[in-house]
Amino acid sequence: MYDATAETGSLIVNIKTRVANRGPLKGQRHPYVYELVLALQHMGWRWIETYIWAKPNAVPGRFGPRTKDSFEYVYHFARGPKPHFDLNTIRVPYKATAGEIERRKLDRNGRRNTEAGFGRDRTKTYLNGGADPGNVVVPQTYNQHKGVAHTAAMPEGLAEFFVRAASPAGGLVIDPFAGGGTTVVVAPPARPSSWGDRTAQGLRDRGSAPNRPRRGRRPGRRAPRHGWLSHSADRQGDSRSDQRGRDLG
Repeated sequence: MYDATAETGSLIVNIKTRVANRGPLKGQRHPYVYELVLALQHMGWRWIETYIWAKPNAVPGRFGPRTKDSFEYVYHFARGPKPHFDLNTIRVPYKATAGEIERRKLDRNGRRNTEAGFGRDRTKTYLNGGADPGNVVVPQTYNQHKGVAHTAAMPEGLAEFFVRAASPAGGLVIDPFAGGGTTVVVAPPARPSSWGDRTAQGLRDRGSAPNRPRRGRRPGRRAPRHGWLSHSADRQGDSRSDQRGRDLG
């Protein structure tokens, strides 16, 4: 994937830690996630940011001496030192009222200094059309796909967040572990080209033309592989998760 990615391209990895059920780490969180991060860095990927996928509707259950899992990691890696990242595509509405925003525009002395000596021009706070969303992502709390059974489905909003931010118009988004096809369905409206492996047949037959998964490049158009999205299937009760736990010891 590294060799096929554009110089400004990215790798997005969604993965979570799990509790080992055997071996010397039995009963503890296994460090394979952090080992993966270091391994990718050694391969040449640049670790740009760590995001938290917050899950207010986390699956309840008994998890030993710990609370239920209410978040997962999403790691952003880049091929080169200047990856494409368009913050304007993922901005969220300002919390301030419309009246407050208009008042700030009239403030002729907008700079405010803190006790630490730092300051900023508050008159420019609301000129970007929306606020920086931060690195805690809270998409919708359900998966929108109908009729697609998958044990580790992710919300469409999570995939859309990274497709919009990390892939330019005309870029090619590839999900090598498409699973239920969430990324493949979300990517076409957000960016022109997408491709997914292991895409559910039901998804290939669903929806209107703009939302059908598109395999490969659009005819007559060369699109660089600009983004890879990888979504782990680590969920409570997922057989693949249990197998990975056994393999990890």
